[in-house]
Amino acid sequence: MSAGAPIASFFDEEAARYEAAFEDPGPGGQALRSRQARVLHLAGNGPGEALDAGMGPGRLCVDLATGGWTVHGVDASAEMVAAARARLPAWADRLVQSPIERLPFGERSFDLVTATGVLEFLEDVPAALGELARVLRPGGLAVVTMPNPVSPFGLWRRGLWYPGLRTTKALLRLPRPPRPKRPAPLGRRRLLRALRDAGLRAERHSWASYQVALTPLDELLPAPSARLADWLERRASWTGPLLATQLVVAARRQR
Repeated sequence: MSAGAPIASFFDEEAARYEAAFEDPGPGGQALRSRQARVLHLAGNGPGEALDAGMGPGRLCVDLATGGWTVHGVDASAEMVAAARARLPAWADRLVQSPIERLPFGERSFDLVTATGVLEFLEDVPAALGELARVLRPGGLAVVTMPNPVSPFGLWRRGLWYPGLRTTKALLRLPRPPRPKRPAPLGRRRLLRALRDAGLRAERHSWASYQVALTPLDELLPAPSARLADWLERRASWTGPLLATQLVVAARRQR
């Protein structure tokens, strides 16, 4: 999902697990489904040409097509592309391997572009947003996501949990690849500024994937953790800037 070889390699190894995680009834699966639902809501229905940049195993591609879009997809991971093609064999020629920073499409090719769970892995977010803007037609819509940098769940995972896992796996020489270290995610203001600099004017934003039970509690008590996250998302939207782990933004190309 990133131009970097370590990120692509990580997702090559994790493709099957990532696919299974979407169906998990616990908080992890609930968070993935919540984020995708918000992306679809802001994207709206077709017709038109749509690109999912960082498509993973192609789940969003399917839902976009159901909404009337003619869908194309790219991902930096060869295994993710293979999974997407297996899910959508009739569209195999429209699902290709490529980093988001170097999209293999001409200017003004799409009416909609999406980038879900991608930008947070990149060292050069402006370059990726510039590519999304480049392939959008004037008036076209980009829908992107970014982790909420101030959510307690995200702070815990980035600051302590993941670094601890990387150290433990390195010391024990475990076969499963360590999760790559990621840059600090952009806050809402910085993301909106980066979109604006790329020629994309933000129109709407939404908060998704509420998670409050910290790891490993969320894994030890998956059902109560998922129910609490779902309740917060449906009934306490005003807490989004603090408790939601994902920000979803829809921005339109101006010219």
